[in-house]
Amino acid sequence: MLEELGFVTSRSGTLLVIDTGYLGIWSHDRAPLLPDYILDSAEATEKANSFVDLKIEGADAERAGRLLEMSRHPLYVFDQPADHSELEDRLKALCKQHGLDASFRVISPRIAHRKRVALALERGGAGEIQFHGVPAVAIGCIPINCRIAVLGERMAAPDHFQWKTVFLQWRKETSITRSDKIGNVGVDNARLLVADIDAVGMWKHEEPLDGLADFVFWGRDAADVAKRVRAPELAEGNFGWTDLREKDAIERGAEVRGYVEQKNLRLADDYRPHSHHWQVMKGARDSSTESGMAEIGGMTVCNFMTTWGDGLFEVYRDMNEAGDLVQVRIELSADD
Repeated sequence: MLEELGFVTSRSGTLLVIDTGYLGIWSHDRAPLLPDYILDSAEATEKANSFVDLKIEGADAERAGRLLEMSRHPLYVFDQPADHSELEDRLKALCKQHGLDASFRVISPRIAHRKRVALALERGGAGEIQFHGVPAVAIGCIPINCRIAVLGERMAAPDHFQWKTVFLQWRKETSITRSDKIGNVGVDNARLLVADIDAVGMWKHEEPLDGLADFVFWGRDAADVAKRVRAPELAEGNFGWTDLREKDAIERGAEVRGYVEQKNLRLADDYRPHSHHWQVMKGARDSSTESGMAEIGGMTVCNFMTTWGDGLFEVYRDMNEAGDLVQVRIELSADD
């Protein structure tokens, strides 16, 4: 039985399937640089932001790129260290083995994430893209200005609370005659977003849309800490404050964290500015399907929890006999 997780709408005809938590490092049409707060140190951020993008050139560039298997578009390799001598050696070895003429050229300026989507779509209308080493999946030829259902199928018992497959469906048609694997989407934050690529460009990950934020904490010592800082109890054993001014939420969070550190206590906490991320996660926390939607720039996006946590999940296109794209399928777990 299929359950409705929500729906999405598309304006551009291109959808992105991506780890929702990683949208904080999606730079869209800007230079692909990490914000200062992502990594543990300024040195690590500086190193990551020194990475380069490469293009393979030469008479046999495309064949060499296919043998190298580094990206959907065979002529490009993204997010490599400035000193990429090992990769250079690997390409040289391939060229020597197969008698090819190909070499790397460093691209300047670097290729923005939105451009990487366009490059992937050049090769068959869909493909896996890489951003900061994380794979996401882009799908073109999506119908525009219509409601695309996001439907989930559960596993059989005893795993019946987990999703087996999630479908993006806009045609009630069973005559699927061919399926093509698009690529893998990498998840490290236990959730996935399906959104039009233009909506992704307008996404606010940490910036509150209404100037408000929540600070929530839970865990072994949460009740004791709540008494000390006079935090109200929220749902399901959580404590904290909701709908505070952003400044006040940050101050309350600092008070909690300071007390926990001083007393060597144990709890988990979450600062939640009222961003697009907060909107879709509020729906996921409140719904039986662990899914939520938001409207961005007149387009609807849908977020859902994988129910399996993190991993690499395969994404497929399903076509009918005429070769028309019927649906997109995200496989979250095989039967075994």
